Amino acid sequence: MEDVKRSEQALKIAQRIGDLIRQHRTLHYTQSTFAKMIGVSRSTVQKLEQGEVVKSDILFEALVVLKLQGSLLDEINELAADVGGYNARQRKTNKTQVINDDF
Repeated sequence: MEDVKRSEQALKIAQRIGDLIRQHRTLHYTQSTFAKMIGVSRSTVQKLEQGEVVKSDILFEALVVLKLQGSLLDEINELAADVGGYNARQRKTNKTQVINDDF
């Protein structure tokens, strides 16, 4: 895989998500058991928990198995607020509706 320089914000997000996964995984599963559950090697789980690059489908499967998919959006919103004040949930629900009243 090509070594791509990631921004500081991207690295911070990846690390926080990895920490979140590790914290919840250790409550219920060993790395080996969890790896079997999501269909990857134990070393891939280690990479995921360390915030290293993994395929997005592996990340999503890990979040679903640990029931953390809602927590992911919360984490992203919290991090985004730290770096720029963006709120994905707020943006999604605060769409402006354009009314066409030109008859």
